[in-house]
Amino acid sequence: MKVLTLIFLLLFNLYALDDRRLLMESISEHAIRIGTGPDTTYTFLDPLCSKSQAFIEFISGREDLQEKISYYIFLYRLPRFESDKHIQYIYQSPDPLIALKEIMINYDDEDVYDIQVKNETLKKIESVSTVAEQIGMKRRPYLLIFNEGSNYCQVSEGTAPCLEENEFKD
Repeated sequence: MKVLTLIFLLLFNLYALDDRRLLMESISEHAIRIGTGPDTTYTFLDPLCSKSQAFIEFISGREDLQEKISYYIFLYRLPRFESDKHIQYIYQSPDPLIALKEIMINYDDEDVYDIQVKNETLKKIESVSTVAEQIGMKRRPYLLIFNEGSNYCQVSEGTAPCLEENEFKD
């Protein structure tokens, strides 16, 4: 009986992995991509979160990481920040990566409040929010790490390990 229970749990975990992978692939077209590596990291950030900002600054400056890892960045608001306009601005920008760095690294949000938000931008944000809610994350940055060729993923909760090593603080 224990063997059957173990097999069931293993299959359930593999299904959950496939489910997460499918969820992430369903919104990958909305991602802001940094890097070209074979490993994939899906990252949920709030543009006004200091740890999310430190994470973006860290990976933006590390070409060695960008050669190993493809970062798919999604913007998902933390309740304590009023970042809705920032998220809309970044997603609606002609070049979301430049807008992301402008706000998260250079802290330039001068033009954020001057945009007319399009319906397609709101739909994109809603798609990302729906997946984020299904995953049940509570903190940012939130990482789902899929190493090339692995049947398993790693999930962060809280501060990304690379930030903890460098002792970034709020």
